[in-house]
Amino acid sequence: MTLDWVEDDTIRTWNHTLANIVHQFGLPGDRYVTEANVDNMTFWFRDPHDALLFRLCHGRSRLRQA
Repeated sequence: MTLDWVEDDTIRTWNHTLANIVHQFGLPGDRYVTEANVDNMTFWFRDPHDALLFRLCHGRSRLRQA
């Protein structure tokens, strides 16, 4: 799943989003891995149920093709 940086996003918005992700799924490594760049942040979940939950909680995410 990929979350794009949106032009009207603020640091506060991203801090809140990432804090929610860490609260729900823990730190990267066990349940997911992540990669960030200047355009987006991508999350790869080991369990498809976690990926579905992420998608439901972060509706603006999109599926990334490998």
